[in-house]
Amino acid sequence: MAIRDRLPFFKQIKSVAARTAVAGGVLAGFLSLRSSRVAPAGARDSLGMVRPPGARDEKEFLALCARCTRCADSCEAQCLLLFGPEAGDLQGTPHLIPDDRACTLCMKCGETCPTGAIRPLEKKDDVRMGVAVVDKRLCVSHAGTGVCGACHTICPLRNRAITQDFRNAPVIHDDRCVGCGLCEETCIVRDRRAIRVQTDRLWPGPRYGGEAS
Repeated sequence: MAIRDRLPFFKQIKSVAARTAVAGGVLAGFLSLRSSRVAPAGARDSLGMVRPPGARDEKEFLALCARCTRCADSCEAQCLLLFGPEAGDLQGTPHLIPDDRACTLCMKCGETCPTGAIRPLEKKDDVRMGVAVVDKRLCVSHAGTGVCGACHTICPLRNRAITQDFRNAPVIHDDRCVGCGLCEETCIVRDRRAIRVQTDRLWPGPRYGGEAS
């Protein structure tokens, strides 16, 4: 075949490659925008990564998640963020940063997930995103430097997941706490929250302080 006869073929290949590159760039830019609220490096190293309510165990979750963004699109609180390219295999998967914007347990993410990576849950009591932990040195009620109670007031499982002691000091009941993070977002101690959600899911990559588990 003469070179001139191959030109249309080469032009077609070049056009397809260009369209693919543009599509890839658009997707990367989209994920970058959706991930604009990120935890500073090392900020949640010891706390762990918070996945949406109903997310399966990490290995199974990553195998099932289609990176379709439906969970984030359906979230009433708009708290779900999507990891960008820097997160490697976790790119496009949802997570949240409770002290920035917590989960309100609307459960829409599980309803819209097409693969079962996020299981649909009907009751708030069935959610297990993590467990809230109080730093008594920072909590004004525990430290005796004030009287608060904001975390107890905002808790969707008030008087079950969180009860109050002297000066409204919060007491967390691990078996009832669902890890939504509303207490962390609401905490009046702003430099470093006195109550924070902990999980056993590690942050991915060097930017987030660890390898994914």
